[in-house]
Amino acid sequence: MKLTIEQSKLAEILETAYLAISPKPTDPILGNILLIADEDGIVSATGTNLNLTIHTTTTANVETSGQVALPAKLLTDTVSNVKGEITLEVENQACIITHNSGKCRLIGGKSDEFPTLPKAENPTEINLSAKKLQAALEGTLYCASSDETKLVLTGVNFKIDANKWQAASTNSHKLALVTGTLDSEYSDPINFTVPGKSLGELNKILSQSADTSVCNILLSDRTIEFTLPNTKLISRLLEGEYPKINSLIPRSFEYEFTLERKGFESALKRVGYLAERKQKVVKILWELEATQATLYTEATDIGDAVDSVLMKSVTSNSENISIGLNIDYLIEGLKHISTDEIVVRCNKPTQPVIVCPMGGLLNQLYLVMPVEIKQGFGKVNSQSTKAKVSTQSEPSTEEVTEVSTQTEPSTEEVTNVAQATDDSETPQIETPSVVAKDTTKGKSTSRSPRTKKEAATA
Repeated sequence: MKLTIEQSKLAEILETAYLAISPKPTDPILGNILLIADEDGIVSATGTNLNLTIHTTTTANVETSGQVALPAKLLTDTVSNVKGEITLEVENQACIITHNSGKCRLIGGKSDEFPTLPKAENPTEINLSAKKLQAALEGTLYCASSDETKLVLTGVNFKIDANKWQAASTNSHKLALVTGTLDSEYSDPINFTVPGKSLGELNKILSQSADTSVCNILLSDRTIEFTLPNTKLISRLLEGEYPKINSLIPRSFEYEFTLERKGFESALKRVGYLAERKQKVVKILWELEATQATLYTEATDIGDAVDSVLMKSVTSNSENISIGLNIDYLIEGLKHISTDEIVVRCNKPTQPVIVCPMGGLLNQLYLVMPVEIKQGFGKVNSQSTKAKVSTQSEPSTEEVTEVSTQTEPSTEEVTNVAQATDDSETPQIETPSVVAKDTTKGKSTSRSPRTKKEAATA
């Protein structure tokens, strides 16, 4: 095999194929990238760990066709550190790489021992916009579980019903759901779960694809194949039944609040510095009359913090509502929403909280379970002051309502997401076992007014 190619083109396909290489391959040949050059001037690079295979192509000036398996990391690092035009010449299992300032020789493995690309048997074909697929992965991957004892939860579950599709993930404490529509209709429902690790690599490839490209998906019983311009990713599917998460999402809401996303995220980070390191609980008082959300958190040995952001509310209820939430979970959900404004929907302090983008490419929601708040946590007793701006606002000092009830998830469905209803048994999303500590010495619920400065430093 002999070919001449631009360094940038070769480096690109090598870096893409390298995404499938395991740091500790089970077989020495799996630590190699297979390079194949054909007489038509097409050069391909393939990497695999048997669970995931990535095959990508480019063009080159091919003098002699052939193939070679070369050490993945060594080859990728070598090519990424040279410039200009490169010549590759292979004799037996040795590859001589010549560049403008020198040359090197790499010894590879036997190319005929490299695993062949798995082929889908009687596949179902699905076409989806690459941009929408990437948006779905961005909106769900972060909720997939890392606990491999519940293997099916480490992936993202896809469902197709007629021309509607959804992608969902959960780790039992939080849940993400993205839905959209397809150009084609399918007579039978389709349900499959793809490993999160495979989709993470696919997401990296999609980020470099053109916005107008289409991803062709071939689905078989055990594998799934994603085909993009010049790149093909093949992954095994996860076995097992995915939880019926649709029935965990409330159908209707008593409260709906609209906030500026970055301002809300900044306020959460500010109060988060003074939260208990293990618990990371924030108590949010949604003040309807003041049209602001007041955030309060405290740590026994450090101090406490209060902050507030402006909001718009839509509710038939005239009473304020106070909810305890895990700060890290809430911030994580906000990071994966791309719109400037978000909508927070909730019912009782013990039921799931839903966070949705205002607009966006797809219908998206993030569900996070509340945290039980013991009496005495989060008292703010000064005169209430309305926030001036959403990103740097004065803290509210109205006393925060307390909650001391057991959390129970709702079992209704959301109305703004197109999805199939399932009548089977409802799985349980676990409520975090963290309980905020009672830092007050007495049980009195009324205290003398203090200044805003005293309330913020109490």
